[in-house]
Amino acid sequence: MSKATYGSSRQQGVSGKFIVIGIVIVLVAVGVYVFSQFRNSTSGDASGTATGHEVVDGSTLRMNLDITRDDVDKPAYCIVTALDESHAEIGRREAVVAAGGSESTRLTVDIPTNSSPVAPDVYGCSTVFPDYLDPTQTTGATQD
Repeated sequence: MSKATYGSSRQQGVSGKFIVIGIVIVLVAVGVYVFSQFRNSTSGDASGTATGHEVVDGSTLRMNLDITRDDVDKPAYCIVTALDESHAEIGRREAVVAAGGSESTRLTVDIPTNSSPVAPDVYGCSTVFPDYLDPTQTTGATQD
């Protein structure tokens, strides 16, 4: 075997080190991502339950929503949806509960839809707000 045909062992070792370093970097990045997703998905700081609904008209579903927060000093919000008879989402909105009050709060939420609604659903709740929502006041609903 000649070195001209197969290259030197030194060149193969350098490229092998780059591959190992690349694999380690990818594994660390995947580990950090999985940990952050697990941490965010297990932080049950707010929850919501649909406790009743009424079809107002062909394009509006009114639902009763109970939002429960672990810490009443933090505002919370829930994303609620309206479903059609095939369980497809046909409307969505956010309902916000401002800081303060009791641990459990009942809201009445009107969800505009693009076809005839049949049932409500709670997509999810959190105390971590997206930039477009104002956490300082109860919005998207009337408080009962």
